[in-house]
Amino acid sequence: MRISRYFTDLMATYVADIDDLKTDSGGDDVLTERLKEKRSQIPDLMPMIKTNPEMMAVIFHKSVVIKKPEIIMSYLDKEPAKFPSWDAISSSVQFQHWANDFVEKLKAETGGEQFLLTAVMLEHLYALYEVSEDAIEEMEAEESDDLAESGGEWLSEHGFDSH
Repeated sequence: MRISRYFTDLMATYVADIDDLKTDSGGDDVLTERLKEKRSQIPDLMPMIKTNPEMMAVIFHKSVVIKKPEIIMSYLDKEPAKFPSWDAISSSVQFQHWANDFVEKLKAETGGEQFLLTAVMLEHLYALYEVSEDAIEEMEAEESDDLAESGGEWLSEHGFDSH
């Protein structure tokens, strides 16, 4: 799977932004509240659709359902100049109800269709990233358990108390 430089560059910031929104300084989960706050700032964020789309795209986090991932993924290796019109891919995507009016407004903005595809792609890539991060953590936990068990057995075999 080839990812264009455009999405590669934006993805790191997108992941970092979502990570920043997830928890407060005490480690408590505050993602839902922070997403609501971010969504209330949509008018202030509108100028970012061209210059920093990843900064505004987080408003759609957890609100996009990809119905036809193969169509969306076919644009993963494209730069914005090669994006299709929104109407060409809109049937592949479903937004939560709260976002529908906003999507309509964005389509009418200069650069809005490009932004929508960018936001959808970033959210889809993030979902894939989360799955792979979970898999890595699970593998590391299994390895850690295996190593701890092996280490305990080695200690016992050599006369040490492993507990």
